[in-house]
Amino acid sequence: MRVCIFTLGSRGDVQPYLALAQELIRCGHKAVLCTGGSFRTLIESHGVSFIGTSSDLMALAKTAEGKTVMEHPVRNFHKALALTKKVINPAYRKTLHEFLVTAQDADCIVYHPKALGAVDIALYYDIPCISMPPIPTIYPIKEFANLACTTRNLGPWLNRMSYRINDMAERPLIKLINDFRVHELSWKPRKPGIYTLHDEKRDIPIMYPISSLLFPEVTSWNDRVSLPGFFYTAEKNSNLPDKLQKFLSSGPQPIAITFSSMPLKLPDRFLSNLEVALQQSNNRAVLLTGNSGIDCDDTDRICVLPEMSHQTLFSHVKAVVHHGGVGTTAAALRAGIPQLIMPFSVDQPFWAKRMQLLGVGVNPLKEKNATPDLLVRLMLELESPAIVEKAASTGKIIREEDGVKNATHIIENMVEKWPLSQTRS
Repeated sequence: MRVCIFTLGSRGDVQPYLALAQELIRCGHKAVLCTGGSFRTLIESHGVSFIGTSSDLMALAKTAEGKTVMEHPVRNFHKALALTKKVINPAYRKTLHEFLVTAQDADCIVYHPKALGAVDIALYYDIPCISMPPIPTIYPIKEFANLACTTRNLGPWLNRMSYRINDMAERPLIKLINDFRVHELSWKPRKPGIYTLHDEKRDIPIMYPISSLLFPEVTSWNDRVSLPGFFYTAEKNSNLPDKLQKFLSSGPQPIAITFSSMPLKLPDRFLSNLEVALQQSNNRAVLLTGNSGIDCDDTDRICVLPEMSHQTLFSHVKAVVHHGGVGTTAAALRAGIPQLIMPFSVDQPFWAKRMQLLGVGVNPLKEKNATPDLLVRLMLELESPAIVEKAASTGKIIREEDGVKNATHIIENMVEKWPLSQTRS
């Protein structure tokens, strides 16, 4: 079986697909991951075939134009329009062609909803496809709203209605998609949003790479959505940097602090408050600076690294302070360690609250409220027996789920039963 995986976006939009590709290959299948060129090294270093796309958000974000627009999109609205017309749209039109070529001889397509046009390509080749958003944002449910809209509970009716925004996602690019349909597929133009949940013949299978353990109250997904468990990559090299090994052996178990690609508004102030809190709580920390804006040197209490595999690091720390991205949250859950989440935006407040409700996290903290006193109190709370025990027991359950293995079985079963599977009622 040859599986093509299409995704676009940031590291969080690539990581779960990489883990799935690894497992497919381990099970004897062929898998290729098609995404922005910025991720070539990451993907190939994990033993997965890579095909680059012209659309590359991370590369665009490093350009002067991209930085200006992404830092202040409203203020630079006209520049954003110009960049979209000159760079983003032409790149996406090329990407559609690249997806089409990649999917030749494929038996199945697994796609991120950002990879618009994936369903058109699956229909063209008459092969099954699976929609796999990294977070639960596609299928309408009553229990909580679309995380792309809000993390607030709007009530059953409005929660369901909030998912209608998915039907509008294609509108800005529908001209490009229809140009692709007309000139490369020899098909008629179509309306935007008609392939969100189903194509002309079948329901589109939806798979969320997350654990059902986090959603005991959700019944609306029923048999329509699969939750095989979180996806984790198989890390080849788990060796620790020399200075981290020395730091770990020189004192008590530290706390990990990472905000990944999220920039702090006042990084200097946060660092100052953190140093005081570590001193007063008698804690040490491994600080992954990432894109946080924090600039500091190693101290007796802080070991500073630019980045590192969360899966590897979290097995050596007693707790983690992080931004609440689903990938980091999943890594902390697997490690079985307590979490203090400082959410920034989008779905992060949702995961912060979920961790608290699950009993593995303390009360979420906003950056502006991260005073030394509050940091001390929450750090001490991370060591409370109830949270430590709950995090450890939850970690055991998560590790036993084996999400990528379950997902691979789902894909195998779907391809085997094609075209009878998922027929629309």
